[in-house]
Parts: sequence; C-alpha cells; structure tokens
Amino acid sequence: LEDIRDSRATTGERLQYLERVFGELGDKHAREMKTLRAAHDKHSGDLDEVKALHAHHASMPERIDYLEKLLGDSADTHAQEMLALKDAHAKVAAAHGKQEEALESLRSKQAHYATLVERLDYLEQSLGGSIETHSSEVR
Repeated sequence: LEDIRDSRATTGERLQYLERVFGELGDKHAREMKTLRAAHDKHSGDLDEVKALHAHHASMPERIDYLEKLLGDSADTHAQEMLALKDAHAKVAAAHGKQEEALESLRSKQAHYATLVERLDYLEQSLGGSIETHSSEVR
C-alpha cells in the first residue's frame, strides 16, 4: 500500500499539474482568440471594401437607363444631322437647276449671234468680192 501511496502524486503536485495544464490551455486559447480576432478584423475590412466598391458600381437598371439615354441622344443628333443634310442637298440641287437654266439661256442667245470666226469669214468674203470688183474696174 505504501508503494501505491508513494507512486501517487500528492495533492499539491496534482494541483500544480492541473494549474500548468490549464495555464497552457489558457495561453493556447488566448493565442487562437487573437488569431481569430485578426482574421475577423481582416474580413470586416474586406467586407467594407466590397461595400464601398458596390456603392460606386451602377446597378443594371442604371446602366440600361444610361445606354438608352446615350443612344436616344445619338439618334436625335443623327436625325437632326440627316435633316440638315437633306436641306443642304435640296439647296445645292436648286442652285444647280438655276445654273442649268442660265446656261441654256446663254446657249440660246449665243445661237442667234455669229461667232468671231464666222464674222471674219463674212467680212473677208464681202471685202474680197469688193476688192476683186474694184480692181477689175480699175484696170
């Protein structure tokens, strides 16, 4: 029996052993809690960043509204430019028509007048016949 008593730890030893084990467990628990708190703080910061990015990100309806407005403005601008081009084309066509009329008028007026070459030929014929008549009379 004494051997059993000697091999058994005393109450003080047993208490010291339990205090050491609980102390180590407490330290281990404190380290793990510190690690968990750090991870929690990091995740909390990441979540704040995601929320901030999401706040700057336009929602799908906002994006569609923007595109519709942009395309609508572009279509309106395009329609105005097309009307302006049609008006300009009509003005050019009208001016071309007036020039065509003026050219035809000049051509018709010019048809009634003899050209310079025709007039010189006429003068040469008239004078040539006179010169020949005058020289035959002088002889």
